[in-house]
Amino acid sequence: MRKLTYLCLMALATLSLPLTAQVHHPTRFKHLARSMNAVWYASDEARAVADSTLKYQFPSGGWAKNHDWHLPAEGAKLKERQEVWQQIHSTDGVGSTIDNGATTTELLLLAKVHAAQPNKKYRKAFIRGLDYLLNAQYPNGGWPQYWPLKPANDEGHPFYSDHITFNDDAMFNVMLMLRAIANNEQPYAALKLSDKDRERTQQAFDHGIECILNCQIRRNGKLTVWCQQHDEKTLQPARARAYELASFTGSHETASLLQLLMSLPNPDERIAQSVTAAVEWLKLHVIKDMTVEYFTNADGRRDRRLVHKFGANVWARYYDLQTEEPYVCDRDGIPQPSLEYIGYERRNGYGWYGTQPQDIIDAFPAWLEKYKSKTK
Repeated sequence: MRKLTYLCLMALATLSLPLTAQVHHPTRFKHLARSMNAVWYASDEARAVADSTLKYQFPSGGWAKNHDWHLPAEGAKLKERQEVWQQIHSTDGVGSTIDNGATTTELLLLAKVHAAQPNKKYRKAFIRGLDYLLNAQYPNGGWPQYWPLKPANDEGHPFYSDHITFNDDAMFNVMLMLRAIANNEQPYAALKLSDKDRERTQQAFDHGIECILNCQIRRNGKLTVWCQQHDEKTLQPARARAYELASFTGSHETASLLQLLMSLPNPDERIAQSVTAAVEWLKLHVIKDMTVEYFTNADGRRDRRLVHKFGANVWARYYDLQTEEPYVCDRDGIPQPSLEYIGYERRNGYGWYGTQPQDIIDAFPAWLEKYKSKTK
């Protein structure tokens, strides 16, 4: 009976599924939104992609993640599109997110197409999406992965997606967009948003900076770095998926947050202390003379391992909150000292190490000198 009900729902979803733009552009949706030239955004193809994107905007104003809206809903993508369509029309409205660049990418595309081909429907959809970003922000200034929040599970526990999410630049992407809107930068200037809307985005951005500063982990009274996600109530480091334990994050997420803080035009003493402490922590926790190497393993499959390379530096994505030692983790949730101790799937399916902090460390002396010059 349950299977029959599911099949009926899928059939109804297929009947009501909107037609998607017949655009077989040989690239990802994210590339279309971020990297095409001005001529393309003024094209009929760009308009078709924008129209297709509009059809999958949730009532909340956001979008689901990991979808190429410019590709036809056929073959393997048909079921995915049907599921999104069902979520859009569900009673709880859950499904729109900022994870993996969702919503901010769609809004960027709409803004660029509108700038090239002004259209009220693109502007209206953009404002709905902007309201989504503003409404999703917690009172403490952070953003969850999903909004509306997912209902609690069968045991009554909230999902990890409720946490303030720095992971994969979720909050970082939102704040970059809000700042650009507040500063009336293109392509957002072409939308001619009201002063009130731009003031709201500036306030949300400032509130987000305050959240970042409040989330920075203290150890023995000293500021360090951040976790991938922080509890939305206590602001403490929080666990997400089984292999994403509460930890110091040494690579991508901390580097992105520092990039944002260091880009502020008038950093105060608190921001200077935050940046300086985090950079010092990164310097102390670099894994020197090591790099990630790809190789063919005994089974003939492409594999990864950490190997010695003089002069190369990497940082682990995770450092233990007690020992501050780097580790990796499989789906069993047990920390391991190196890649060979976890299974092939997680070893090769996750970014365990990164070099992003090196750019921050290299830029820090000039940033610090610039900051000091402003305080004299």
